[in-house]
Amino acid sequence: MAPSEIHVDGQPIVVAKRKVTGAQLCKLVEPHAEHIWLDLDDAQDHPVGAAETLLLEEGMRFYTDRARTIVIDKVEYQVRSAIITEDQLRLVPQPPVPEDHGIWKDIVDEIDDRIQDGELVRITDGDRFFTKPLKNREIRITVNRQPVVLQGVRHTGQQIKDAAIAQNVAIGSGFLLSRKTERKYKPVGDEEQIRVQAGDEFRAVDGDDNS
Repeated sequence: MAPSEIHVDGQPIVVAKRKVTGAQLCKLVEPHAEHIWLDLDDAQDHPVGAAETLLLEEGMRFYTDRARTIVIDKVEYQVRSAIITEDQLRLVPQPPVPEDHGIWKDIVDEIDDRIQDGELVRITDGDRFFTKPLKNREIRITVNRQPVVLQGVRHTGQQIKDAAIAQNVAIGSGFLLSRKTERKYKPVGDEEQIRVQAGDEFRAVDGDDNS
């Protein structure tokens, strides 16, 4: 059988055997990983057990929990995941990256890539990132289907209602606010601070009618 080229943590590796165990896959990278997952498109990724045997196919992608060294603003950090969210990346340095700063991936000889709000970021050893203050960030949302523009990404429920009222949305300051998550609306308290994203949909209703 011809060798198969697979990718582990983004690294191309040619494997002579077609049948391998999870333990053998973990030893294909240095330092060796403790756990490994099969990266599946449009499905939950599959954790490969140490004794589990897989039949390799050309182009299979795997990721592990081995430590990866990344650089943020010229400081090295270790991350034990091949994929993290933009929120998690912000929390890697201490103190975390401020909300009014953006994060860019430093790509050699190419245009640096801005990490978008909520984006899933693939991490490979040696990745370099830098941060810098953002210009005034206007986040466009809707409240009761009416457009509302917010400045910045962190707001309390009351601040969102106040911004909507100031922009002529017909609600009251005491209305109950909720944000659409998938097919449902989740309540947002007046003092609860949330991170908003462009396109978020909010609903504000009078009294207890928040169904």
